[in-house]
Amino acid sequence: MFFDRKSSASNAFNNKRSAPAISKVLIANRGEIACRVMRTCHRLGIPTVALYSETGDGPTALHAQMADEAYPIGIGPSPMESYLRASEVLEIAERSGAKAIHPGYGFLSENASFAELVKASPADIAFVGPPADAILAMGSKSHSKALMIDAGVPTTPGYHGSNQDPDYLKHEAVTNIGFPLLIKATMGGGGKGMRLVLNEHDFLPSLESCKRESIAAFGDDNVILERFLIKPRHIEVQVVADQHGNVLHLHERDCSLQRRHQKIIEEAPASDLPKEMLEKMGDMAKRAAQAVGYVSAGTVEFLLDPVSQEFYFCEMNTRLQVEHPVTELITGIDLVEWQLRIAAGEVLPITDQADVPRMGHAMEARIYAENPARDFLPATGTVWHHEPPAESNTGINVDTGVRVDTGIKTGDEIGVHYDPMISKLIVYGSDRDDAIQKLVTSLKQYQIAGVPTNIPFLVKCAQHPAFQTAGDINTGFLDDHAEDVRVDSSDPVAHETALTRAIAAFCVLLHTEKRIGVDGNLHITQKRLGTPWSNLMGSWRMGGNKARFMRTLILADEADPDNSKIECLSNPDGSFEISVHSRVAEMECSGDGDETIIDSYTISGTLSTNNCLNVVINGTKRISCTAVIYEDELSDAPKLFVNMWVKNHLKESGVDYAWSMALQHPLLVNRSQEASTQVGSGSVKAPMPGKITKVHVVEGQKVLKSDILIVMEAMKMEHTIRAPSDGTVVSLLSLPGEIVKDGDILVLVEDANASTVLKDEKIVA
Repeated sequence: MFFDRKSSASNAFNNKRSAPAISKVLIANRGEIACRVMRTCHRLGIPTVALYSETGDGPTALHAQMADEAYPIGIGPSPMESYLRASEVLEIAERSGAKAIHPGYGFLSENASFAELVKASPADIAFVGPPADAILAMGSKSHSKALMIDAGVPTTPGYHGSNQDPDYLKHEAVTNIGFPLLIKATMGGGGKGMRLVLNEHDFLPSLESCKRESIAAFGDDNVILERFLIKPRHIEVQVVADQHGNVLHLHERDCSLQRRHQKIIEEAPASDLPKEMLEKMGDMAKRAAQAVGYVSAGTVEFLLDPVSQEFYFCEMNTRLQVEHPVTELITGIDLVEWQLRIAAGEVLPITDQADVPRMGHAMEARIYAENPARDFLPATGTVWHHEPPAESNTGINVDTGVRVDTGIKTGDEIGVHYDPMISKLIVYGSDRDDAIQKLVTSLKQYQIAGVPTNIPFLVKCAQHPAFQTAGDINTGFLDDHAEDVRVDSSDPVAHETALTRAIAAFCVLLHTEKRIGVDGNLHITQKRLGTPWSNLMGSWRMGGNKARFMRTLILADEADPDNSKIECLSNPDGSFEISVHSRVAEMECSGDGDETIIDSYTISGTLSTNNCLNVVINGTKRISCTAVIYEDELSDAPKLFVNMWVKNHLKESGVDYAWSMALQHPLLVNRSQEASTQVGSGSVKAPMPGKITKVHVVEGQKVLKSDILIVMEAMKMEHTIRAPSDGTVVSLLSLPGEIVKDGDILVLVEDANASTVLKDEKIVA
């Protein structure tokens, strides 16, 4: 049962007046968080103003379409050329008549100069966030640590000083802190500008990389050093404070499940922690906020040492957090509404900490455009199908307990300039077990096609016994269970079985024969049409078995022709005999070499115009799926993409809930072979779209395996491309500052042990 907002103590705040005394809000952000803020504003009857980059998002972006007004900003698609142009943001706010600016998270949300700029505006515009002094105090990790020590808040041992000389920092690391340790950007956050260093040898290269990423992301390359706690829990506390000195905490969140310091699944409340510890943690969070004169919503993060059971201040995020929805669901409080009311000068209606509600359990999974089978490389492309398990941007579905916050819609492009997060899937349950069950079910029901996502990885994490055991999760989860949750090309979700290939081939046949939405029995169709010559009669031809139409479909991007062929023979009733060829390696078969096996099925059925596929396998087994098909007609190698989500599960066939397949387009000419001969026989290629930030080699230079060749930035993160083997740099084809596409040739390297150039390598660390 959901929290009853009508009778809650928090609702006294919502009932105080119909809307805050703010006549119009400009959201200085984009994507999911902009849509999230607009949803609350619309509910309160407050007009909204959106910003969009004409060469980035464009006016058709979901957040631009949700707003009452939308204005272009900047001169280019990158954040520096658009959303980070503080003066232009304020100018648009003044021109549009906005009386408040909500910065969301990221971009200008923790920029003290911007907060001061807004405060100084003669248009009397409110900044929906803390005062600039609080942002400055907490924005510098070194300064905030000193403030916390003075306030009596426990902090992690380390170096937080101003001396940034690399040799001095190394001396502090070796002499006073020890390894392992963390290098952290003083102005950083979100896992960016952070490096784990395990030994003295790696310190200076890690420091250089951290500083480079920090200056690009935050405009500041100062760092602090901290002792690295072994597998701590990451517990954070939501705080709110008004302009009248009232401060509350809205309980804690557990954000321990992380990959490379970025949160994956968050939950509230934290499980299996003593009540006394949680109360002390909440008190320390309030003390931290009071120490800097905090106003608005913010988050105080702690690390909990599993050995000593002591917790330490990590940092304070002076903004709304990505994971704020889980707090909203266990308290019944709309945090965006509270932010707006606080900015309007209202007093918090709850002054007694004991009155803050706490009911049920909530979880949030971040869904990213990234490829878990390729070390989570960020992905770009067009999202040609997006059907979440709940209606997007409408809050919690009270029947299912599912909420989806997103900034994209079908047809949108995922580019290289912004964070690759597609959406947030949030669930609410009566307890933790109920929430986990809803999370797993909703992830499996989430339909997205066009870009790879981390959904298979999230499912494996949520189903893991350690995650399902209260209190067992810590920041070392992926170190301990990497193999259990690893997604690779042999994973049932990422890789097709013979039966799933056959079903996908059947979909393609219906698509190419224009039989989508047509009755599956062609005998009945023939009687209805009164003629056998209609194109809806399928591919069967008169003349008996010799005249039966045969079409051979070929899997795309499959090097072995014996492992890529699907032969399809038509039947008079509209069904097909489908034979799937697959290669079995020598170790798996009894022969002397690799063996090709053929699995054959008779498949009949229909695909409706609303993507509902119903098939019968061999006249007995019925399978229902959602099936979507996309034609890539413009590339040199035209393809047909088929994505399916199972309604009645195919676990016995190795498929739990979803699969996808790409086929060479059977009706269009493949021009890729001619194109491939023009690029040469070997290369080190870009593993993703991005920007070249540093080139470490020159032509003629000898390199060893794993030497750094190129450093590139993609989706706000730095990626290192290394030599795949010993050799010589024959040709350098990329320069710092260049924007490259996935698969672009960056370097040609001649193998030291061969006379040919290394073939098509994509090596990334």
